[in-house]
Amino acid sequence: MTTAKTPSRLMTADELLVMERVPGKRYELIRGVLTEKEVPTGDPHGETMSFAHGNLFQYTIAADYGDLRVGETGYLLERDPDTVRAPDIAWFAPGRIPPGTTGFPELTPDFCVEVASPSNSRRDRLLSDKAQMWLDFGAQEVWVLNPEDTTVTRYRPGQTPLVLGEDDVLDGEQLLPGFSVSVWRLFRRER
Repeated sequence: MTTAKTPSRLMTADELLVMERVPGKRYELIRGVLTEKEVPTGDPHGETMSFAHGNLFQYTIAADYGDLRVGETGYLLERDPDTVRAPDIAWFAPGRIPPGTTGFPELTPDFCVEVASPSNSRRDRLLSDKAQMWLDFGAQEVWVLNPEDTTVTRYRPGQTPLVLGEDDVLDGEQLLPGFSVSVWRLFRRER
């Protein structure tokens, strides 16, 4: 992720929402500064997002519990200056997203999934920082999926991150009651 030079005037979330899109570029707003995200990510990032989203979507529909968002939906996390960030996958407890919500909802997902992009010397630190950022804004849990070594790092407030390998089972515990998946299933169709 690269940050633009600090502008003389900070951008607002409303300005970001109506900004003309530049093909092949994605942005977040961090304390009023327009920040370009890595694009495109390609595979295995896209494949992993598909499998992770599929498992969480099936759970959300079957359990009729919560709301799931995918595809870089932005969330307004703070104002003056504005911060709009977008996880790879976001989940909200039932009733948290008001009906008819448009634009950048002014709330933090209860649970976020971030998928590591191809190898990058700063990647692990960036993902750890992003996971902590989601927790600092009120997320109850963040999963960072790493397709290169098929691991999931589970972040929770006040706890040491837990790394699960492909032979482990990821349980939704109290946040996603009844959700359980073998870690390898978040990365591929079969073993």
